[in-house]
Order: sequence, then C-alpha cells, then structure tokens
Amino acid sequence: MKQLQIFILLLSLFASPFIIAQNETSIEKELAELHKPNQKIQDSLSKLIKEYNLKIELETDTAKRNLLTLRLDTLWNAKDQNDINQLKLDFDFARKHPNSLKALEIMKINVGRFTGMNFYDTFVEVFQNFSPEVQNSPTGKEMSERLKYFKQSKVGSIAPAFTLKDIIGQTVSLSDFKEKKYVLIDFWASWCAPCLEEMPYIKELYKKYNQKGFEIISVTQDQKADLWKNAIAKEKIESWKHLSVTENKATIDKDYFVYGIPHKVLIDKNGVIIGKWKGSGENNKHELQQLLKSVFEAE
Repeated sequence: MKQLQIFILLLSLFASPFIIAQNETSIEKELAELHKPNQKIQDSLSKLIKEYNLKIELETDTAKRNLLTLRLDTLWNAKDQNDINQLKLDFDFARKHPNSLKALEIMKINVGRFTGMNFYDTFVEVFQNFSPEVQNSPTGKEMSERLKYFKQSKVGSIAPAFTLKDIIGQTVSLSDFKEKKYVLIDFWASWCAPCLEEMPYIKELYKKYNQKGFEIISVTQDQKADLWKNAIAKEKIESWKHLSVTENKATIDKDYFVYGIPHKVLIDKNGVIIGKWKGSGENNKHELQQLLKSVFEAE
C-alpha cells in the first residue's frame, strides 16, 4: 500500500509540469482566437494608414493634402480605439485566468504601451486578482516593479525628482523650476525618426510660450555623445536644456516609466504631472497644444 502511495506521489510530481504546460498551451490558443477579430481590424487600418501616408507625400495641392491629413487622423483614432478594445479583452481574459503566467505576461507587455497609459487602476486590480504563486513568480515581480514606476509617473502624481548634468556640464534639477515654470520633459534620441519629425512643432511651442513660463528639458537615450550633440546642432535646439541618460548613468527614463520614444511629460509649477504622451501623432500634438493654451491663456 505504501509503495502505491509513493508511486502516485511521484507520478503527480512528474505530471504537474506537463499539466501546467498543457494548460498554458491551451491558453495561448485561446488568446490567439481572442485576438483574431481585432488583429484583422488592425491589419486593415495599418494598410489604409500606409496608403494615406503615401498619398499625402505625393499630393501637391494644399487643400487636398489637408483633407487627406484629416482622414489619416481619423484612421489613427480608429486604430487607437481598436487597441483599447483589445486591451479591455485582455483584462477580462486575465481576470478569468488568475493562475496563468501567460495571462500575466500579456499584462506585463501591455502595461508599458501607449494603449495602457490611462488604465493604471485596472492593471493593479487585475494583477491583484492573480494567484499568490503567479504574483510571486519572476514575471510577477517584474510586473509589480513596473506598476510602482507607472504609479509615480502617471498624471496627477508628483514628478520624480532628478539632479543631472546637462550638455555643457551644468547641473539641472527639476526643483529649480518649481513655482517658476511649467516643464516639458521630452524623451528622444537622434536615431528616432518620429522624435525628429516633431522637432519643428516642439520649437514652435517653445518660441510661443517660453517667455510666459514654459521650459523644455530634452532627455536623450543616445549611447554616443557625438550623435546626440550633432543632432542638437543640426536641429538648432540649443535654446533649451539637454540631458543624456548614458552620460549621467541615470535612471530618469526608468523613473518616468519610459518604454519607448518619443515620450513627453508636462509638469506644472507645483511639480505635479499634468500631461503625458507616449508615441507621436497629430492627436498627441493637439492635446499638448491645447493644454499649454489653456494654461497660458488662463494666467
């Protein structure tokens, strides 16, 4: 009888990883099916966006070009909404699979994306719904850390403090601007095409609002100082502050939960984050412009 019990125990120990692997495989299949409808929409929208970008590039008539640009904005809005719809499906999926590492992995991927930017509370709720074993797994610990940085850098939070050396060796502290200026922290790099495409727009904002109390601190993720410095000279953006993550061996990008560039953070005179934008696009430009307009026209 004892031998039978030992055999059953050994069998269960060897079988457990196989059962878990089977479960995760079935979960992956379920996820793939769940994503199919939204992926189909995404593929269609991406194709249309590519076509409209080409049309805009070739169009010489200003009026027609503007109409095409408006249509392109509509397509981007639809794509963003489709991504949000998919995220909500992923939330529901994770709630239904509290013992799945795969479901947690999906949450970990989504938490740093543009789509998840306004869903901090939902991410926390879903994460806390996972079993203790999943939460305490290596992936669970990574997710917990990401949520910590998400919380401290979201709109409404006090902006993480920093004191770093700028491009000419002078010390720049966020506290230097408190009660004096609104600060836009712009995370970028010389190799980031969307970042460079936005430079004329950012320069216009600086020109328009700098004298009214607006400052920009650009934080590069460039690994090579010469590329960074050459880009600043080429773009003629020496007027505002420039910091390097690499040169300072800094964690400012981690502190502000930056998982891709361009990434912009607007901080008010009280040191509170009042706006945050991940990625590029006309919607982000419009939102930042409107927020600055409301701030400086109200004062």
